[in-house]
Amino acid sequence: NGQTGAVTGLAALPDSAMASGSIIQVVSVKNTTQVSTTTTSLTNPANSGMSVTLTPSSASNKILVMIHASIRGDGNNAHANAMIKRNGTLIDYNSGTYKGMLDYAFNFRAGHSSWCFEDTPNSTSAVTYGFFFSRYGGSGTTYFNNNGSNLSCSTMTAMEVAA
Repeated sequence: NGQTGAVTGLAALPDSAMASGSIIQVVSVKNTTQVSTTTTSLTNPANSGMSVTLTPSSASNKILVMIHASIRGDGNNAHANAMIKRNGTLIDYNSGTYKGMLDYAFNFRAGHSSWCFEDTPNSTSAVTYGFFFSRYGGSGTTYFNNNGSNLSCSTMTAMEVAA
């Protein structure tokens, strides 16, 4: 009718009314803390300190997790392994040999890498996703948020997606 102005009398749309695929909530973190490790453990990797926590509104909803990390080996034949944990446990989200493995034996030199995966935690309790890493090969060190001469920035985002 061509009129403009405020709409009154509407209540917030409940999460349960959201169409499948709708984004219900987004949680994101930026991390610039440097962490290094010499561990080669795939079952007890180093904690990068980068994590996000959200509370799903429905146990059937999915969580889309996106990670962009500055991670590298030191050039002494040390590469990096990247892993993800949900509530402190490596996530078995793929059919690979190692639980929680996002990437294996990458970034011999300074670089950024990105991963994106979907999880179904089957919970309406708080869920924390954390980024972990270890050294692959060589005798050196693997670094998080250290590109060799300057500090770097890594990010992690989790989005709840309506089932």
